Amino acid sequence: MMIDELGHILREARETKGYTLREVQEKTRISSRFLEALEMGDFDRLPTPTHARGFLRNYARYLGLDPEPLLERYELSQSQRLQRRQQPVIVDTTQPVGPALEAPPENHPFFDPVNMEVDTAYQGGGSSGGSESILRIVIIIALLGLLYLAGQRFLPMILGEGDGTAAITESVNEAVQNILNRETPTPEPTATEEVGASSVLGPTSRNDIPAGDPTPTATRPPLPATMETIELEIIILERAWMEVTVDGNVLFTGIARPTDPPYEWTANDEVRVNTGNAIGVSVTINNVSLGPLGGRGENKEEVWTTTN
Repeated sequence: MMIDELGHILREARETKGYTLREVQEKTRISSRFLEALEMGDFDRLPTPTHARGFLRNYARYLGLDPEPLLERYELSQSQRLQRRQQPVIVDTTQPVGPALEAPPENHPFFDPVNMEVDTAYQGGGSSGGSESILRIVIIIALLGLLYLAGQRFLPMILGEGDGTAAITESVNEAVQNILNRETPTPEPTATEEVGASSVLGPTSRNDIPAGDPTPTATRPPLPATMETIELEIIILERAWMEVTVDGNVLFTGIARPTDPPYEWTANDEVRVNTGNAIGVSVTINNVSLGPLGGRGENKEEVWTTTN
C-alpha cells in the first residue's frame, strides 16, 4: 500500500457513499483542495506533516474507515521518502568535530492541533471570534473618526470656505474658554477693591452705596448721578468670552471678537456684563467711556443699575 494507494482508498470510499468534495468540506471543515491532495496522495500540498496526519485521521473517520492502519502506512512511507532524500555527509577530518545538534523528531511535535475529533476540531473558536469582532468594531470606529476629521478640514476647502482649520481651532478654543469661565469662581472683592469700585461706580454700581459725593479714580470717570435708563455700548478690543444680561434677560453669551460691530443695548433697570478676558471688553455707559473692565485673562463681572 503506497501513498497513492491511500488516496485511492479515500476517494473510493467517498464515491461509494456518494459524497462530493464540497459536501465533505462542509462537514469536516477541511478545505476541498486539501481533501483533493489527500486523494491524490500529494501530501506536499498540505501545510505540514502534522496537518497531513490530522486531515487523514478526520477524513478517514468521516468516511467510516479505521484511521490507524492508514496513519501507520503514511508514517512508514514518509520515513522511506525521507531516507531517499538524504545525501551522504562528507566529514572534514582536518577540523575537530563537535557534538552534533539533534533536530527534534518530526513525528513528535510539541502539540498536535489537528489531531482532534471531527465534531470538536472546527466548532470552537468562540472567544477568538468575539475578539475579532471587537477588533473590527474598533477599527470601524477609528476609520469613522478619521473620516469625520478629514471632512471637517477638507470639505470647507471644496466649498471655498478655507481649509477648515480655523473653524476647528475656534470651536476648541471657545469650548475651553467656556469651561474655564464657568469653572473658575469669581474672586470675592477685598475691602480695598470694594472702596475702589464704590468710588468708580457711584450709586449705580452693584455695591449700592448711598447717593453722595463719590470720588472717581484716575482711570475711570464717574457716571451721572441720575440715570433713568442705561445706554450700554460695548466695543471688543480682544477676543473674549462675554455674557450680557439686560433687565434680567441674557441677550448675549459666547465669544466676542474685535471684528464684531459695537454691541448696544438700553436697560430700564439693570445691566450685567460678565467676561473671561476683561481687557478685551471696553464699556461705555450713557456716553461715559469706562474703558476695559480689567486685565488680560481676568474674569470680571460688572453691574450697573438705574436710579429709578
